[in-house]
Amino acid sequence: MTAKKDLLVELGTEDLPARLVLEQATELGEVLCEQLAVAELGCGEHRVFCTPRRLAVVVEQLDTRSPNRTVERWGPAKAIAFNEAGNPTAAATGFARSCNVDVDQLQIESSAGEPKLVFREQQAGLETRALLPGLLEAVFAKLTVRKRMRWNAGEDEFIRPVRWLTVLYGSETIPAQAFGLASGSITYGHRFHSPKAIEIPQPSHYCRLLETEGHVLADFAARQENILKQVDAVAARTKAKPVYTQTLLDEITGLVEWPQALLGEFDPRFLEVPREVLVITMQDKQKYIPLVDQAGTLLAKFIMFSNIDSAAPEQVRRGNEKVIVPRFEDASFFWQRDLTRSLESRLEALKSVVFEKELGSLHDKTLRIHKLADMIGEALGADLETCRRSAQLSKCDLLTEIVIELPELQGTAGRYLALHDGEESAVALAIEEQYLPRQSGGELAESVPGQVLAMADKLDTLVGIFAIGKKPTGLKDPYGLRRAALGVLRILVEAGLDIDLPSTLKQAAGLFAKKLDADAVAGEVHEYMIKRLYAYFSARDVAHDVIDAVLANRPVSPFDIAMRIEAVSRFRTLEDAGRLAAANKRIRNILKKSGSAGPKGVQEELLREDAETALHAAIEALAGDVEALFRQRHYEQALRRLAGLRQPIDSFFDHVMVMDEDEKLKTNRIALLASIDTLFMHVADFSRLQS
Repeated sequence: MTAKKDLLVELGTEDLPARLVLEQATELGEVLCEQLAVAELGCGEHRVFCTPRRLAVVVEQLDTRSPNRTVERWGPAKAIAFNEAGNPTAAATGFARSCNVDVDQLQIESSAGEPKLVFREQQAGLETRALLPGLLEAVFAKLTVRKRMRWNAGEDEFIRPVRWLTVLYGSETIPAQAFGLASGSITYGHRFHSPKAIEIPQPSHYCRLLETEGHVLADFAARQENILKQVDAVAARTKAKPVYTQTLLDEITGLVEWPQALLGEFDPRFLEVPREVLVITMQDKQKYIPLVDQAGTLLAKFIMFSNIDSAAPEQVRRGNEKVIVPRFEDASFFWQRDLTRSLESRLEALKSVVFEKELGSLHDKTLRIHKLADMIGEALGADLETCRRSAQLSKCDLLTEIVIELPELQGTAGRYLALHDGEESAVALAIEEQYLPRQSGGELAESVPGQVLAMADKLDTLVGIFAIGKKPTGLKDPYGLRRAALGVLRILVEAGLDIDLPSTLKQAAGLFAKKLDADAVAGEVHEYMIKRLYAYFSARDVAHDVIDAVLANRPVSPFDIAMRIEAVSRFRTLEDAGRLAAANKRIRNILKKSGSAGPKGVQEELLREDAETALHAAIEALAGDVEALFRQRHYEQALRRLAGLRQPIDSFFDHVMVMDEDEKLKTNRIALLASIDTLFMHVADFSRLQS
């Protein structure tokens, strides 16, 4: 059995960007394991460790050498390798020389039916310790680094300057070179608490020694758990609830090696500023965790994290409290200035702000949104006055000082200002909801005017950007069109709004200047959105063939598509569904071969066989009720009724020759099958379902 040892690889760095710490460490572990697999080195699990000053991986139970392997090389054909006298030719001797053997050490075997020279030899596996230096060089070269830095006078580049390199295999230090450094078996602890070198005797001791001797919690998950416990403890003491996102929690975890929570306070007068302004300032700018009371009201308190276990925590606390005051002062100043002007008074100034050079100003966009919101609102039976007013004011808050300072507040600032101006609460809410969802999977607009405005805004952007030829390519999507398309689709599907999407896109296109020829891209935008809809349902574990079957009918309403998908998904769980789908596929093939869907109706006098008469009777008995159910979009009920056709369809195919020599009988039977196909096609193309 091959011996096994653990491997430790650590890069010690200057402070890394907090948001990238876990991502970079995870990639280091993945790339290292990929390269070990390429070298045919077996191993067990791997664990990544990361702090602001280190990226590390411990690979357990790594083979001490690669496996033995057989090297095989094929040479020239026997007819070329030897002359008529049986002596080796230059081709044979040249091949033997390239293999470092004599011709008589080569073998002749058949390859693709032709005798050829072949050379084989057994190569012993290489020791892992010898493979690791070159392997690590490949690992570091493959790491994704968005913005590289150089340091000192060297040519090496990384996300931050690398200060030490640790490569330990078992108890042996591997002599590797990277980033201008020679590897060692030491690491370094906390910059302030324990800056001395720490000798690592074995990779398995790494995490424990950093904690006990280095004042460093190297395990990201364990460090985050420690942070959460401290947050809960501080919040409990103040009888408050913390407000944080996973993103904020990850950033805090990426900022500290030895987290210490402290309770901070600020002047309650700042609570006069909208809550969101203070929360965004604390979370995004300072990485603090705001606190609210049991009713959800923001308190003048927050939780901060220090990276040192200070002997004077009060001094640390006061320092952090001082830092946030200027930010709050600025926010309060901007907000008070913004309150002196109404949203409507800013409307004219939108003419001077470019939305997109070829699409005009924000004022031009506002006029288009106003008209499109009116059209969508009318289609949905919304309160048109609310839709029009919210559309008119929708972009005015983009000119406020608070939004210029904190762009994340677009819409939210508009809501507060609209209420301050005395606008209807429904108008104020719609102004904020137009930007929802703000991120993938985020909350959607709940009010109908907000949904209308959100769709109008996003559809205008989609059509306009496509019209000027700047649609997304590959991973580049500078205008956020994927998010916009998915946002519209989620609103329609999840809010149950029934509109004709292609027609709405044409309406949006008609609002642009004729020189853009936006009408020409409306269909392209629709196809783009249908692809996003396919991805949306796939992400929800809907079977691909179900999505294909429904989309094949090209329904115009995304909400209707969702209803059909749900109905077909449930229908296929029925006992008869598989055989009906197979029969439908057979019917579709027959209709395709016949070159038409058959005549408009079945002539009863041409029904000869009992099986075809029975099938026709079954269809006639169901058709009226089923058609009514389809019109009411009770798709599942209709399909369950159609499942009753399974037995007469099977009997028909068992006893009736569709392609009869009598042309009239054949045509009539095709018409009978076409009537079945027509019924099922009300929902989906069932021939696309997999058995």
